[in-house]
Amino acid sequence: MFFKRFMPGKGKAVAQAAETDADAQSGDASASAMTAAGASATATDAASATEAAATKTGTKLWARKTTKVSSMPMPAIDAAELGFKTTAELTPSPAPVGQEKALEALTFAASMKGSGYHILVTGEEGSGRRTATRTILRSVAAELERPDDWIYVNAFDAENGFRALKLPAGTAKVFAQKMALAVDELAEALPAAFAADDFDLKRRMIEEEHRFRREDALQALQQEAEAQNIALLRTPAGIAVAPILEGKVVKTDVFNAIPEAMQREVESKIAAVEAELAKIVSDNTETEEHRCARLDALTAEIAGRHVQAALEKVHADFAEIDGVTDYLEAAGSDMISNAGLFVAHAETNDAGSAAGRTTQREGGSVRLVQSAAAHPRFARYGVHVMAASPGNGNGGAPIAEETNPSYSNLFGRVELAHDSDGQPRIVRIRPGALHRANGGFLLLEADALLSAGAAVSSLLRALETSEIRFDPPTDPVGVIGDEIPTLEPLPFNVKLVLIASDAALKLLKASHPALVRAFKSRAPFEEAVAKSTTNIAKFAGLVAYIVEKHDLRPFNAEAVAMLINEATQRAGDPGLLALPVSELVDLCRAADHWADNEDRKTVSADDVAHALQHFYGDDAAEHETRRAMP
Repeated sequence: MFFKRFMPGKGKAVAQAAETDADAQSGDASASAMTAAGASATATDAASATEAAATKTGTKLWARKTTKVSSMPMPAIDAAELGFKTTAELTPSPAPVGQEKALEALTFAASMKGSGYHILVTGEEGSGRRTATRTILRSVAAELERPDDWIYVNAFDAENGFRALKLPAGTAKVFAQKMALAVDELAEALPAAFAADDFDLKRRMIEEEHRFRREDALQALQQEAEAQNIALLRTPAGIAVAPILEGKVVKTDVFNAIPEAMQREVESKIAAVEAELAKIVSDNTETEEHRCARLDALTAEIAGRHVQAALEKVHADFAEIDGVTDYLEAAGSDMISNAGLFVAHAETNDAGSAAGRTTQREGGSVRLVQSAAAHPRFARYGVHVMAASPGNGNGGAPIAEETNPSYSNLFGRVELAHDSDGQPRIVRIRPGALHRANGGFLLLEADALLSAGAAVSSLLRALETSEIRFDPPTDPVGVIGDEIPTLEPLPFNVKLVLIASDAALKLLKASHPALVRAFKSRAPFEEAVAKSTTNIAKFAGLVAYIVEKHDLRPFNAEAVAMLINEATQRAGDPGLLALPVSELVDLCRAADHWADNEDRKTVSADDVAHALQHFYGDDAAEHETRRAMP
């Protein structure tokens, strides 16, 4: 198998650099590192027994379990063989003991270039699989290039969709901040520009010119009509035409009483005047359109100057990036067309949510300033950062760990807020674990995937298509009905690392066989490891690490030998070791407590025996027997 190969020098270095982190905490079997005892399912079984929690009465806290059944004690190791007096002489090492095969496989697969090399890490609780996996992934990721950043921006199209833009690593948040500052700047500059005397004068000139042209046409028609004894009457419904007799408008009954020939003459004159009036109204419609066009042009001229100045500050730093210029042009055109949004914002004096608050110092004092960009009415100009590398040039490839792989936690979600007009606005597109891991590693647990439902199929589809598509099985948070936005798919390049026990892996194979087949590399952490000279030395180094990490007294050689003998007894085989580190940590801490009670500067075998009695109770006689063995 290819995973048996090893990249020279690296696996050993990683193994030596592995950290147990929080995994070495007492009782945390799920985050433990493998001791020389190797992996053992007893950590989980043991943890369940703590429900009794009768620590003061000496009853069992752990159900002691051996890898193999043995009816007699295993041969004990002599403390003199260890080659040290106390652990203070040793170099502390958190490296999992005896798991070289798994470490080599994990290092090799994580270092493989290209996509598709997903890694399945197997082993039981307490085997050190989680800590070793995190340590190796951190080591490998640190040597990889930082991936590009990705953002979503408004496409400003008929579908109200969002387009994806790729930015250089570490620049996405800078771009988002600059766009927000541009919106803030326009929220102040545009209302001031439209309130200026120069704009108001130009606007009134256009309005007056249009009104005078219409009034002049109506005045000329009115004079012409009066010369023919026809009146133009202004009414709430518009302009009416009526005959005049002796300087007065003729009523209908009077008009009907005049000779028929005269009626036809008057009706002919009225028809001619009405035709002229219709022409004036038609011309006025065209003039009205011209007036609106001129006002729009004036608005665009004023707004355009400020929009260009504000966006130029963004464009200057990102002009060479593909797609940015097109986006800024589209955003600028939209800002000009919707300049009224900025004016309305100033008129309502509604500066948005507290989430957008910034601080400014004035004369040594601090005042809160609301960011206009945070208001829902300006959400159309928001930049949604989906993947961002650290801006300081450090970091390497990302590592994302998701303990609850629901669809929204993996693929992200869309959130809405309602503007003052009651209309829902997309105010935030939140990234998921797939976005955060893009270009690096995604760490998941098989147990969690078993309860993830439809999200597993979506995850497999993302791995197969190398795309992150937002197609939730149910409506996203805040989205109503069919208002799910169209998000352009993002390129997806990640190594999936799945940690699984044998039982969880069996269930996953039955429920999602295609996903299990996607893993080309396996890193198996063993339940028990060889009781070799090397592993015994590593076991002692691990005890030294626990002592240092938890600020305990040094353990003398006899105490360490007793712990090794316990690991042998647990394995049920004289040539093996098996003791989960979570139990080892608890034993070391309990032994240190007994040493403290006895006012000893070092932890002795007697103290370890007390710790074993405390945790195993009825099995204490076996421990006393092993302690007495040479």
